[in-house]
Amino acid sequence: MANVGCESLSSKILHIVFERLQSADNNICHLFAEYVDVVMHKKVPQHALLRVGSTVEGAALARWFKSEIGYKEVEQDTMYIFGKISETDQHIIEPVMSKPGFFRLKSTDFLAMTFEPLVLAKFELVTQTCKLTYVSSLKVKQIVADLLHFRDNSGHIKRIVGALFGASEVNVIPFEEIQGPSAMLSISMSYPGGYLINACIDNVPAIKLDFWPEIANGWRTRQRHWPTPDVIETLVQDGCHIVPKTSVGGDGDEWRLSFSLAEKTLAQKRSPIQKESYFIAKALFYAHLKMEIEGQCLPSYVIKTIMMWACEEQTDSFWEFNNLVDIVGVILEKLEVCLEVGELPHYFIPEINILEAMPGQLMNECKVKLSAIKKEPHTYIPSHVPAIQEFAATLGEKMEQGLQLVKLIKKFTKL
Repeated sequence: MANVGCESLSSKILHIVFERLQSADNNICHLFAEYVDVVMHKKVPQHALLRVGSTVEGAALARWFKSEIGYKEVEQDTMYIFGKISETDQHIIEPVMSKPGFFRLKSTDFLAMTFEPLVLAKFELVTQTCKLTYVSSLKVKQIVADLLHFRDNSGHIKRIVGALFGASEVNVIPFEEIQGPSAMLSISMSYPGGYLINACIDNVPAIKLDFWPEIANGWRTRQRHWPTPDVIETLVQDGCHIVPKTSVGGDGDEWRLSFSLAEKTLAQKRSPIQKESYFIAKALFYAHLKMEIEGQCLPSYVIKTIMMWACEEQTDSFWEFNNLVDIVGVILEKLEVCLEVGELPHYFIPEINILEAMPGQLMNECKVKLSAIKKEPHTYIPSHVPAIQEFAATLGEKMEQGLQLVKLIKKFTKL
């Protein structure tokens, strides 16, 4: 890989190894999206729910390579769009000085934006009692979490999920035991063969910005090979979001720009070879680089960002299936260089260094591992790919059957 050891691993072999698994990944991602619709249809209006992350972008099953044990995760990230800010009302948000991509919301203007009816009364109360200059992002996050968390006292969700996933045993984790304020629903499911799947729906409250932020204007105009001008214009017209996320050392009233909608669109615009090479690179990332040092590990957003930069920088002639080994090698080599210098520019706002808060020892250990992968890539292809392929195919079949059953039941009941 990357011109070293390539004679031991051909692009054809690499494609054969991962082709079926990527197909299963596409199927499970599609079915899981429908599963989320079934579970969420009474909780959140469809127009206010945006599915984002790997289950809509692809390569969700890459995280199954984190370990060889039977525990696997399927995670659906969602954004609950509880409000919108128009271009004429953008004075509501105020940039945080010296923190690119972070904003505050002015309390006096907060109610000027458009709210979802579900949360309007709650936020009216918060604003009326607020004596601070800015709206607390932590408070908003908690309000939405309280509204949207699931409780399954009747066992209703357990029965639906059992039918959908065809598991031998289903356990809905109680609301009080779910870790993290964004988790709405967490379910563990047991299968023959020692497999345990944890399916989680994570929700982040978000405010839609119906305009493209000035700080990201450089992304619109820089020289590139990808995406095409019409896609760029679509992304700009679609705008982006802000989410309640405090910066390192922040005081709890900060909001961060989110380009999840743009990232979703870009992922869907990738060519088949780009999608496959990303899946393989992400699988290797989870298999060998998801180590924890000083309580931290590299977030998967790192490999996603590397892939977006690679798509932009490489010409069309580079993206050929007979070049698959070298493509994956280039992606990993770019990651290695970023770890070496401790800097990975954010794809939309390059002033932000995604690796800024990463411990030096963690980056060094990952860099050493990447160097070893480059030397003997064939030895680092996970040996349990066939087992994961088989289970993924079986799970897909069970989900397909379960989904048809639930749809049929819904015709005759008030699920």
